Amino acid sequence: MLTRLTFVAIAALVLLSASVPARADTLTRDQQDVRALYVAFVTAQNQHNLASVQKLLWDDPNVYWLTLGGLLTGQAAVTNHLQKLFSGVWSALPDYTKENIVIRSPTTADIVAPVNIITTRGGNPYKATAIVVTACIKTADGWKVAGVVPVAGVVQDY
Repeated sequence: MLTRLTFVAIAALVLLSASVPARADTLTRDQQDVRALYVAFVTAQNQHNLASVQKLLWDDPNVYWLTLGGLLTGQAAVTNHLQKLFSGVWSALPDYTKENIVIRSPTTADIVAPVNIITTRGGNPYKATAIVVTACIKTADGWKVAGVVPVAGVVQDY
């Protein structure tokens, strides 16, 4: 049984490892695969290529995307949301130098990165900076995006 001190030390190490961006030459194979998925996902969004985005999304009712309007679940809801975004101004510009790739288990991972998002709000271009957590899941077909959660409140401290 772990003592409280041991638990605190392990928790501190996990948090520290999650807060330091990984260098490309020190990434594990899973981190490399998750990063490749993330880059392809952002690229497909910026190209407004809905078919490519869909291929990268987890095809499961539990895939999610948190929006200003609320939580969307299921690939159809996420795809419909992206289709609306793609009909107007849309780009996502992550700061890859500050991304953190955290492998949570053999089948789950998160990418945490600051992202400049340019979209349309009320017909006008709108720019926001957020920390975006992109959840990934390893399937029989490889890594897929399982969820996206932008968090605007912590950007200044990232």
